[in-house]
Amino acid sequence: MLIHASRRSRESRTSGKDANASFEQTFALTVTKAGGGAGTVTSSPAGINCGADCSESYARGTAVTLTASPALGSTFLGWTGCDTVSASTCTVTMSAVRSVAATFNLQNFALTVTKSGLGGGTVTSTPAGINCGSDCSESYSFGTTVTLEATPSPLSGFNGWSGCDAVSGTTCTVRIDRVRSVQASFRLLGLLGP
Repeated sequence: MLIHASRRSRESRTSGKDANASFEQTFALTVTKAGGGAGTVTSSPAGINCGADCSESYARGTAVTLTASPALGSTFLGWTGCDTVSASTCTVTMSAVRSVAATFNLQNFALTVTKSGLGGGTVTSTPAGINCGSDCSESYSFGTTVTLEATPSPLSGFNGWSGCDAVSGTTCTVRIDRVRSVQASFRLLGLLGP
């Protein structure tokens, strides 16, 4: 009887170990961001907020939906590495370690220069793109600071700018955060006057 009881005790302990040896398998899902723009990616179920937290482990078989949200001045271009994609959402079913990428691009906005007055002159830009002259409009990425320089023609003078963020003499500074338009005014000089 003692031997039989001992055997049952050992069987019970062994059975308990087998029951506790069952673990839920998890896999890491990592989000990377590409492109020149900015944005965040969040997940459902929760765990990823990228932002700062771009990796999370999920149980085998979990369907994770990722949503991309572009920041101000950026656009969402697309996903790579997903099982399915619908507009800004990406779905991944966790059966192994996975990695997906969300691409954000900076928006571009047009800056246009017009000239007024009886005089003549040119307007050039830094960064390059406008030489007005003939090329008076250019698109720049969101957040770009463009400096415009007005140069009057012979027998002309420069009157001033309108539409700039800042003005210093013949230069005009514009930060590109939307479609922008500025105007440079040139006057015709008298033969004997300034």
